[in-house]
Amino acid sequence: MSLVVAPKRISAWLVLGTSLLLTTSARPAQAWGVGSQLDETGCHESITATALRDVRATTATAPTLTPSRDEAALIADVLFKPPADFVHDLAGMTLLLGVRDNDLKGINPLSSLDLIQVHGSPTTQDEHCIRASADDDAAGNQAALTACTTYIIKTATAALDGLDAQGKVDPTQREPFTLFVGIRGEIKPRLPLFYLRIGAAMHALEDGFPHTYRTADGLKVTVVLNWIDLINGTYDEGRDGPGHRAELDRCRDQDPTIQRDYDLAVLAATELLRAALDPTLSRAQKIEQFGVVTAKYLTFAPGCTLANNWCDAPEAAVTNSITGCSASGALDATTLLSVLAILGAIGWRRRRVHGATIGAVLLVATVFAGQARADDPVAPPAPVDTRPAVPIPAADPAPRNGKEPGRDEKTPTVTEVAAVRADKQLGNPWGFTTSVGGAIDRPALVATVGLRYRLSEKWIVGADADWNPWITTAPMNLRAGVATLAGTVIRRFPMAFDRVNLRTSLHLGISTLLFDVYGAPKYSVGPYLAISPLGIDYDLGHAVRIVWDPMVMALPMPLVGQLPLYYEQFRFMLGIQIGG
Repeated sequence: MSLVVAPKRISAWLVLGTSLLLTTSARPAQAWGVGSQLDETGCHESITATALRDVRATTATAPTLTPSRDEAALIADVLFKPPADFVHDLAGMTLLLGVRDNDLKGINPLSSLDLIQVHGSPTTQDEHCIRASADDDAAGNQAALTACTTYIIKTATAALDGLDAQGKVDPTQREPFTLFVGIRGEIKPRLPLFYLRIGAAMHALEDGFPHTYRTADGLKVTVVLNWIDLINGTYDEGRDGPGHRAELDRCRDQDPTIQRDYDLAVLAATELLRAALDPTLSRAQKIEQFGVVTAKYLTFAPGCTLANNWCDAPEAAVTNSITGCSASGALDATTLLSVLAILGAIGWRRRRVHGATIGAVLLVATVFAGQARADDPVAPPAPVDTRPAVPIPAADPAPRNGKEPGRDEKTPTVTEVAAVRADKQLGNPWGFTTSVGGAIDRPALVATVGLRYRLSEKWIVGADADWNPWITTAPMNLRAGVATLAGTVIRRFPMAFDRVNLRTSLHLGISTLLFDVYGAPKYSVGPYLAISPLGIDYDLGHAVRIVWDPMVMALPMPLVGQLPLYYEQFRFMLGIQIGG
């Protein structure tokens, strides 16, 4: 069982900033955690991958499976960094997806609010070999281990339905599986049944090590830890057993107790998988062997209680440099950062549904503001003389230091106004533009080149070509994204006496997918729409302008149909326009 605390599709600054902070300093609690953020490979994945490699070295009943196009796209889009030798093997990847699912249940591993509900479910504690709410007092240890053992044997037995008559994995025996991937979000592919079920059984057996205190050799359980009562606020150590300890979850820590448990978890997972794939055993013998494996590693040794300090278990004294949540309930920096990330996600998600309304309001406000300020007639420049730029009534006090009465800003002189007008000369009606930027919410980069033609000072048309690579953050990966080609219409609101001008831009065209996505083949083509409700251009002089669009709402949709593919973005763009 793992508790992953991370942001969910919030701004790129919060995603990257908080993730980097948690990665480089402290991480939230995980229990033999699954991989998620920023190339974190996870513990369950490495334990399970080692087990499969060891079994394949001695038996031929679990061959590699070449993925289809859609399956290869799925593998490329998973939210963890898989082992290099598994990325082209559907069998190995399905086993890893199966072992991860006890913790995820098809939910985004970055969605901490949803995962809290999964990990706090009173009906699934047996999937993690940890106490349920009713597993109290000394008898609760055996009750928890019995429930865990029952789950492992039942789930491993169900996995045998995915084998053929010779005991070899049958790739045609498949079942629907809910999975969250980086680009598509939630998908439901059909994957090999054996690997999904045996992966879930292996997860529970592997969790049996960080969720228990053990004898010195690590083979027998002296105490089963508690998570459910701890988070429900009903925890009593004497009744419920020791609380879950984040320090035991760090499978790459060099503490000897952790390393002992990690090595035993690899052995246990290998023995369970080998029993399922042994071609010399019948179905009944395999099920019997499942019982042998679980008895070997999940047998209870009574005698340790709160009264004798749980036999002074070495697990209770394990410390490491990566602190997470602990039974003490202290609020450390990691917890605070995690709470801030969660609150940011809640606020963003609630506001996001109003994005279209906000955009419309901004657009209307921009138009009306521009009409009020920019459409007023501009008088020709007055001849330069020594009189004040603005006549002062006799009753008004004289301006001091060139400032208007009651104002802090200086009044522009006639000479300054003439210089601004010279810099705002429009030049050739044809122009060229280029810009770069990024997207928040769904991270991406953008590079644009385009042509412009000025119909009038207020209206510009043109064409733009964009490259929009997409970024997945778990692990951090730059995908080819889409190429777009769009027609552009710009409504400018030129300011008469200032180099700063306002603009609203609309882009409409097509987008082309540049890589395979699950359910969407490479080079799929669909519509593209983008709007910048309020942008700014700044006249540098000689028909050269800096253009800044702080909020561009973009929607490339390279595939339409029953399962459309779209990647909505809130972009910020900075560029330069010459002419036009």
